[in-house]
Amino acid sequence: MRLANHLWDRFGGLTLDEIPESARTVAGQCVLDWFGCALVGSREPLSGILRDELGGQAGPCSIVGTDLHCAPGVAALVNGAAGHALDFDDTHSMMGGHPTVPVFPAALAQAQEMGASGERLLVAFVVSIEVESRVGALIGGAAYRKGWHSTSTIGVHGAAAAACHLMGASNEQFAHALGLAASQASGLKANFGTMTKPFHAGHAAERGLLSARLAMRGFTSNPEAVDGRQGYADAAASGHAEVNWERLEEQDGRFLIEDTLFKYHAACYLTHAAIESVGRLRPRLAAEGVAAGDVEKAVVTVHPGLLDVCGIPEPRTGLEAKFSLVATTSLAMLGIDTTDTGTFVDETLDNPDVARMIDRVEVRTDRGLGHTQARVELRANGHSLEEFHDTGIPATDLEAQGAKLAAKMTGLTAPLLDAEASDRLREVSLRLETVADVRDLAGLIAGSRQAA
Repeated sequence: MRLANHLWDRFGGLTLDEIPESARTVAGQCVLDWFGCALVGSREPLSGILRDELGGQAGPCSIVGTDLHCAPGVAALVNGAAGHALDFDDTHSMMGGHPTVPVFPAALAQAQEMGASGERLLVAFVVSIEVESRVGALIGGAAYRKGWHSTSTIGVHGAAAAACHLMGASNEQFAHALGLAASQASGLKANFGTMTKPFHAGHAAERGLLSARLAMRGFTSNPEAVDGRQGYADAAASGHAEVNWERLEEQDGRFLIEDTLFKYHAACYLTHAAIESVGRLRPRLAAEGVAAGDVEKAVVTVHPGLLDVCGIPEPRTGLEAKFSLVATTSLAMLGIDTTDTGTFVDETLDNPDVARMIDRVEVRTDRGLGHTQARVELRANGHSLEEFHDTGIPATDLEAQGAKLAAKMTGLTAPLLDAEASDRLREVSLRLETVADVRDLAGLIAGSRQAA
C-alpha cells in the first residue's frame, strides 16, 4: 500500500482551508473551462450517440447541455466525453494528458447524488488533480510513448480519488479503489482523431467513480496494483523497479493543480507551440512584404514523440486536422482562426488554399526540444525567418489567465446561453465553494433547451 498510503495520508483529509488561494483560483478556472467545453461538446454527434444509448437510465445526476438526469456512472461517462469532444479542454505536463475532464464529471456526479456542497465538490476536485498528477509523476512518460492515453489511464485514478474524498474513504478503502482503478486503466492513442478519444475521458470518469463506490462497499483489490509487481507500471510502463519515487517525492508540499495549462486553440495542445510561432512570424513576414500565400516552405521542428500524437501527415477530416501539425500550421499561416471550434470541420480541408499550404509544410524532429516546444522556419522570396515558442510554462498572472478563460467560455457558449446565464455560470464556476447544494446547479448544467 506504499503509493496509496503516500497519497491518502497527504490528501485524504484535505480541507478547503488547507488549499492555497492560488490553487483555489486555478481550480475555479479549470471548472469554468470544463463547463464551457462540455456545454458545446454536448452538441457534438458523439455526445448524442452516447445519450441515445445510455440516457434511459434515470437517476439524480445532470447530463450537461440537456434536461436529462441519469445514474451517476452514466452522467460521469457522458459528461466526460462531452467535455473532451472538442479537444479544447485543459492539459497538464505532469500527468501527461487532460486533467479535469476525466475527474470533474465523476466528482460532480457523486456530489449531485449525495447533495454535497460546492465546497466539498471543489476540495474533492483538487484532491483528484493532485492524485492523478502524482500517479503521472510516478509512472513517467513510458506508458504514453508506448501508446497508452494518459488522460484515461492516469485520469481513472484521479476520478476514484475524487469520489473517495466525497464519500469519506479510509486509507484502506482508498487503496482498494486505487487498485480497482488500475485494473480499468485503458485508452489507446491509436484512436486519436476519432470519437473514441473523447470516450476515453468519459470511460475513465465512469470507471474511477465505480471503483470508489465498490471499494466503499467492501470490494477488494490489490492495493499495490499501480506500482507493485505486475501492476500498471509493470504492464504499461517501464516496470515497477523503475517507478520514479524520487520524482513523486519531489512534489511534496506543492499543489500541482497550479501547473494546469489551458488551451486557446481548438486542436491538440502539442500543436500550439507551432501555431504560436507562426502567429509571431506573420507580422514579420508582412513587414518584409511577403504574403502568406507566397511562403514556399514552412519547416516545423518538434520532439519526435509528437509524431505519434499530432503527426497525421494527410488529414482528411476536421478531427484529424486537430492532430496534424501540417494542418494546424497551415491554418495559422493562412490566418484562419484556430481558436474557433468551427474551423476544425471537414469543409476546411476542402479549401484549396489549405491543401496547397499543407503541401508546403515539412515536419522535422529534434530530441533536444521538449514536447511543448517548437521551432518554425518560413522561407519565401529569398527570405528566411525563424521563431521558437514553448507552451509548457504555467501562467503566473492568474487574473489575466482568468480573463482569457472567461472570454473563451463566453465565445464557446454564446449560441447556447444568454448573457445572464453565462455570467451566472462563470460566477458559480469560479466560486464553487459558495454553492450550498450542487443539485441546485442542474439548470446551469442543462444550458439552453436548444442545446438538448
